[in-house]
Amino acid sequence: MNPIVIYSTHRNNTEKIALAIAQAANCKSIKLTKDFDTSSISLDEYDLIFFGTGIRGGEPYVELLNFIKEANLGNGKQFLLFMTWAGGGASNKLAYERIRCSLDVKAQHLDADYFICLGQTFGFTRRGRPNEADMADAKKWAVGKLK
Repeated sequence: MNPIVIYSTHRNNTEKIALAIAQAANCKSIKLTKDFDTSSISLDEYDLIFFGTGIRGGEPYVELLNFIKEANLGNGKQFLLFMTWAGGGASNKLAYERIRCSLDVKAQHLDADYFICLGQTFGFTRRGRPNEADMADAKKWAVGKLK
């Protein structure tokens, strides 16, 4: 397998998990920004794509949604999702569905087994998250997906 990690982050919570997964999978990671040029990357050489995002109000970050919409994703790839969140309600399920539907439009399949962990929010809420245990769990999940 030739994996890659592609993620968007606003408060660096998702970035911590993205870098842990990239380390465990021994692969490249790409941070999406508002002005990211989708044409600057080809996914042809990758067959396993880890997408990462934070969640805000049940929505994944727009940078990831825009990437999925604009990128040439190719064929025959496996798509996996990891998310960081504040732990509110069913927002993780809403965000998963939004990304799944975005991939469905492009005739791609998102694996139902996603990784999620708490992230630090504004102020002191969830301070210190994601922590070392969260990153270890993310690595374990990623390594399991590589098999």
